Amino acid sequence: MSNINLAKSLLAWNKQYLKSNSHLKKENIAECFADTFVVKANGRQYEADHDNYLEFLNGFKSTIKSIDYEIDEYIIDGSSIVLPMLATIVRTDETVDKFEAMLWLKFNQQGLITLWHEVYIGII
Repeated sequence: MSNINLAKSLLAWNKQYLKSNSHLKKENIAECFADTFVVKANGRQYEADHDNYLEFLNGFKSTIKSIDYEIDEYIIDGSSIVLPMLATIVRTDETVDKFEAMLWLKFNQQGLITLWHEVYIGII
């Protein structure tokens, strides 16, 4: 599968599972993420696996009603893809958060994510 299709699949996965009423399981994380991977977000770095990422995502998604993305471009280089985007999150209390974001994904030979590196800033 191409990097663009892998990235599109991940964003569809996010829309399905990163909302408060979803039933996210470790097996769902294994659909997109390698057994171990690195998460970098706004200057913080975490060594992740399916167990600790499941715990993190279950907390993260607890106030999310929906999430959507407007991708500006898909920038591909080898096993990596960079996605400049606008992310819109509707919270369970109906408030809306918008973020300008840059997401860099790296994939292994099996097409699973080994790096999730995101920089984002809230916008009005």
